[in-house]
Amino acid sequence: MLRARDGVPQQSGEVSMDAVALAGGVAGSLAACAVMIAAAALVGWRLDAVSRSGGGADDYFWIGFGGLVVITGAGLVAGSSGGAGAMPAVVVGIVCAGAAVTWAWWRHDRRGRAAAEASRAGAAADLRRRHAEVVRRWADYDVDPAKAIRYPAMHDPRHPVGWPVVRALRAADAARDGDASTDPAGYAAAVGRLEQAFETAEHDLAAPDERRPARHRAFRPRP
Repeated sequence: MLRARDGVPQQSGEVSMDAVALAGGVAGSLAACAVMIAAAALVGWRLDAVSRSGGGADDYFWIGFGGLVVITGAGLVAGSSGGAGAMPAVVVGIVCAGAAVTWAWWRHDRRGRAAAEASRAGAAADLRRRHAEVVRRWADYDVDPAKAIRYPAMHDPRHPVGWPVVRALRAADAARDGDASTDPAGYAAAVGRLEQAFETAEHDLAAPDERRPARHRAFRPRP
């Protein structure tokens, strides 16, 4: 049986062959797209796993290289098949590869931000603990009757032993209550100075002037 196409007679068998070829090309393109999507998903998952485990640059390279080979190969197969599905298949491959890398990088960046935030929170908690420990030890010289009687200079803001501690305590309290979140370095420095001042005061109290009791030692008030 003859049919006319563009004014030229054509056998119906030829039309059937064209339809089969077209269907085969579309099926090949769909199969290539499925392979590229699966490969991109696997690459993204593996890159994220390497990021979680702290892998090195070689791990990233070989995972990315392997995924690129699979995706490129599937794209070449789709392109060589021709037909209307070839170009969309190539676009799908490019989009999938970019999406996999972008997703893995986003996960890596979010994980890094969370780790940095946890580190900052831990450092801030440690500073507050150190601050509270010095305050507790300093308060013992006031609430402990024996220490209060023997070392009254520790809580005397006019005494050369006590005034550096009192001043450092005030500075550390101000740094904690003021800008500890926006200036953690300032708070850390204030806590360090407080620890140093308190250790120096305890050292001085442990070796008092032998000429007179600690309560009556001469001192020069400082502003």
